[in-house]
Amino acid sequence: MHSSETEPLAVDSDGSRANPDQKIPHSPQTHKPNRPLSLLLEPFQWLQMLSDHLNCSFVVGVFLVYGLNQGFSYSFFKVVSDYYWKDVQKVQPSAVQLYVGLYYIPWLMKPMWGLLTDVFPVMGYHRRPYFVVAGVVGSVSALVVALGGQLAAAGAVICMIGIAAGVAIADVTIDACIARNSIEIRSLAPDMQSLCGFCSSAGALIGYSTSGFFVHRLGAQGALGLLVISPAFLVVLGFVIYEVKTNDHDHTPSDQKKGTGKLVDAVKGMYKTLLFPQVWKPSLYMFLSLALNISTHEGQFYWYTDPKAGPAFSQVCYPFLC
Repeated sequence: MHSSETEPLAVDSDGSRANPDQKIPHSPQTHKPNRPLSLLLEPFQWLQMLSDHLNCSFVVGVFLVYGLNQGFSYSFFKVVSDYYWKDVQKVQPSAVQLYVGLYYIPWLMKPMWGLLTDVFPVMGYHRRPYFVVAGVVGSVSALVVALGGQLAAAGAVICMIGIAAGVAIADVTIDACIARNSIEIRSLAPDMQSLCGFCSSAGALIGYSTSGFFVHRLGAQGALGLLVISPAFLVVLGFVIYEVKTNDHDHTPSDQKKGTGKLVDAVKGMYKTLLFPQVWKPSLYMFLSLALNISTHEGQFYWYTDPKAGPAFSQVCYPFLC
């Protein structure tokens, strides 16, 4: 995504701006006699290289959003929410399947979140405020469902959607930062994608493997309260991540009209992009493959954990089947 703010490019030691196409060394060329130690240190050297060229707060942001928020929390949420509907709300699998479909509404709105971060800055910042919003929405939703007692099903669904919205908004916002850095330092774009993939996979693995333990110890409703932690870190990230403040404040009516005009232009640009066959054909394929895919996950979950009709997997064992 493109935005009106300009973030600094990498700066060489003599003070000059780096060329976006310049090749950045990924590892030192000196000979290391201790090969095992070199292999152990190489990931840390890689992270140090990314921090030097992309700003340390950005790398920390990727770890928090992709590792803790999207990787750990969302996988943790998938397992714990199943037990919440089954043990606390005591609803049927068919109803749970409908509720789970509603969780994806914030993810379907990702283009809108992206347009908001690009077109409507808050106090001169395009990214920071949206990290704070994502953290507040996710934290409040998790607190309500964890401490609200026996909520009505509709209220619980709204809280679950709020948790998913916090994850989706943070995901879009960090993706915008990644896109900007990829434009400015193109040689590091593959490294950023590798970092995102590693953080997401590692976080999901930890989330799935620990979710059953916390459900067993705290109960489904108490375990949902742990989801307050990752959104709280997003609020902190919104205050510390590096971003250049812009001058395009929306204080006057003319500025607000300019912001609305930018939004209209962005929507028109998106529409024109979708007209290309290279874009709409794969998009249509992905939409149909997801929309027409029949899922029986909730029914399988109820059967897996049923002590009479099913194999009665324990709360600790079931997450390893996900």
